[in-house]
Amino acid sequence: MKVTFLGQGFSPKTDGSVGGNLERLFTEKVYHTFTGMSAFASVSGIRGLASLISSSEAFNSFNLIIGIDQQGTPKEALEEVYNIGINSYIFYQSEKVIFHPKIYLFEGSDKTSLIVGSSNLTAAGLFKNVESSLLVEFENDDEEGKELLLNIKKYYNTLFDFSDPNLFRITPEIIEQFVNRGDVPLKIEWTEKYSKGAINEKEIDDTRIEIPKRKTASLPNSFKRKPKEAELIESFNEEIEPNPEAEEHIHIEENLIEVWKTKPLTERDLNIPTGSNTNPTGSMGFSKGALINIDHRHYFRDEVFENLEWSLSTRKKSEHIELSTANFQIIIDGQNKGIYELKLSHNPRTDTKQYIQNNMMTNIRWGFAKDVIADRSLLGKTMTLYKNTSSEIDFVISID
Repeated sequence: MKVTFLGQGFSPKTDGSVGGNLERLFTEKVYHTFTGMSAFASVSGIRGLASLISSSEAFNSFNLIIGIDQQGTPKEALEEVYNIGINSYIFYQSEKVIFHPKIYLFEGSDKTSLIVGSSNLTAAGLFKNVESSLLVEFENDDEEGKELLLNIKKYYNTLFDFSDPNLFRITPEIIEQFVNRGDVPLKIEWTEKYSKGAINEKEIDDTRIEIPKRKTASLPNSFKRKPKEAELIESFNEEIEPNPEAEEHIHIEENLIEVWKTKPLTERDLNIPTGSNTNPTGSMGFSKGALINIDHRHYFRDEVFENLEWSLSTRKKSEHIELSTANFQIIIDGQNKGIYELKLSHNPRTDTKQYIQNNMMTNIRWGFAKDVIADRSLLGKTMTLYKNTSSEIDFVISID
C-alpha cells in the first residue's frame, strides 16, 4: 500500500493538488468505478468533473453524493450534476450537524485508489485553496488496503449502497424543493455569501491590516470558472483578433470571477439625460446592487479593486480622494464593444455625510465608453462585473 501526502495552495505549484490527481486517475484505464462524496460543490468544480468523466474510457459506473449544509452548494451546481447524467444524490438531514466528508474513490479489478482529505468539489478546493489530503493506492490483494476500504464502506454503508433515507436523488424537482426550502441558494447568493468580499457591516471597523500578497495556484482550463452565458464566451473569442502583443486576450474568459451584479439599470447608471436641463455625470457609483450583504463603502476599494495602483488627487478640496485606472472589456448582449481604460475614484473618509448615510464611495467614469453605455435599449438590463486574473485586461463588464 502506498500513501502519498497531497498538499496544495500553500505554494503556487499544483503538482500535489487533489484536482491534479483526479485528472490523472480518470485517465488511467485500470478503474471501472468512481464514487465521490463532498460536503460542498460549485459550478466550476462540477464542470471540471464532467470534463473528466466525459473523457474517461474504462469507467462504467460514476456515483456522486453532495452536501448542501450551510447553503454551501448553489442550485446551478446541482443542475450541472443532473446534466452529467450519473448516479447522484444530495445528502441532507435536519439535525444541527454538517455533512462534511471529502472522499474520492477509484475502484478497479486489480487496483484501488482513494483520496481522503479537506478538498471540496469546487475548483478552488481542488487546486487553489490551502488543503491537505492523503492519496492511498493499493493492489486489491493488499491486506491493509482491503481492511481500510472495508472499514470506510462499513462506516458509510448506507451511503455506498445508496439506501440511506437522507439521500435524495438529484432531479430538477428535488433541486427546486430544496431551493424553496431555503437550503440551496442561487449562484449569485452563494457567491455573495462565500466571497471574501461579503463583509458584514457590523464586523467592519476603521482598522486596516496590511495583508502581504501571496502567489496562488492556477486552474487547468476544464476547471476555470466561466461567465454564465455561453454565447458571451463565443463572441468574446470571435471579436478579439489575436496579435503578438495581446494574445492573452483570446483566453481571458477562462479567468473571470464574478464580483458584482447590478439591479435593473437606470438612466442614471447609463448616463442617459432624463430632461432637457439634465446633464449626465459621466460616471456611475458602485452600490450594493444585487449583493445585498456587502458593505459597498469598502468592498469595491478593498476587495474588487484592491490590486490596482491608487494615488491621491492633486485637486484642492479633494486631496483625500483616491484615483486609479483599469482596463475594462465591455460586452453588450454578447457582442464585444472593445477595451477601455476607465478612471476609478474612491473616497476613503469615514467621517463624511456621504459615508454616514451609507452612500456610494467608489465610482467609475465612463469616458469614451459612454458612447456604448448611454443607450436606452439597455434600460432594465443587468450589468455584471467580472474580475480577470490574466495580465492585460483587468475587468470585464457584461450587460444583458
